[in-house]
Amino acid sequence: MECIFANRNVGRNYNLDFEIEEVGLREGLQSNHKILSLAEKAQIVEKLIETGINNIELGSFVNPNKVPQMEGIEELFKIFKDVQNVKFTGLALNLKGVKRAVDAGVRFINISISASNSHQIENTGKTMKDSLDELLKMIEYAYSNKLVVYAGIQAVFGCYIEGKVPLRTVQEIATMIVNTNKVQRLRLSDTSGFATPGYVIKVIDEIKKISLNIPIILHLHDTFGMGMANVLAAINQGIYLFDSSILGMGGCPFMKGAPGNIATEDLIFMLKSLGYFQEIDLYRLCSCAEYIKEVYQENFSGKICNYMQILNKLEIY
Repeated sequence: MECIFANRNVGRNYNLDFEIEEVGLREGLQSNHKILSLAEKAQIVEKLIETGINNIELGSFVNPNKVPQMEGIEELFKIFKDVQNVKFTGLALNLKGVKRAVDAGVRFINISISASNSHQIENTGKTMKDSLDELLKMIEYAYSNKLVVYAGIQAVFGCYIEGKVPLRTVQEIATMIVNTNKVQRLRLSDTSGFATPGYVIKVIDEIKKISLNIPIILHLHDTFGMGMANVLAAINQGIYLFDSSILGMGGCPFMKGAPGNIATEDLIFMLKSLGYFQEIDLYRLCSCAEYIKEVYQENFSGKICNYMQILNKLEIY
């Protein structure tokens, strides 16, 4: 296999239109015990928009009694409903959540199911079998209401309860999703952060045979410090869509002490050195990260923002 990174201008050679979906407002906030006000959430969104990031997940349509961090999601969508050139997405785990998203005027919806039965039960209270039936109803309802549907599979690269998840199971779910002909993107999530570059390549190779012309989004965590290596492995397989979370907020809520997602600012920093995302303002991104640190009064796993004062001295890009 030829390594694409032998050429500094790899992005232009491969004509890849890279996108990052910022998921900190959803996965990051729900993983923190402190509950932010609507004004604080809106301030984070505004700061993210100022960086040039144009894909932002505003939160999830889940029961606020169970996940109080997501309370006010409808109001947040209302605040930014007239913003142009930014895609605001919301996550739904059941049909009720999709209906709430439709009523809130959401245009892009993330829908997902776990490839691990144990994880699915812990996450939603339903078995995979029951959830698969509902997943198809969710896709149908969202599509019929003219939402752009992104469907995903969680725990693709392993489950903290069950360990290795059979690739066959992932393939079967992916086939079911693709066969609806109503999904525009397929998300593969490393929910527990167990992915390694070699297995990322293997999984992508197999799922590409199923997804055909549907783009694959990769959602990576950094439990074993493999996040960025997994990004590079995925790019080598032609993947150009990634989720990330500012400051690396987030992580598997069922794994005590597990690091979060790959940090948006770290990912942007790395990809800028390869010729991508020149339009993203890394300094504004770090300023947004500093604001979040102040709000939470704590540090997170992201690295680049700890050294923002010397970034202009580095000649990596």
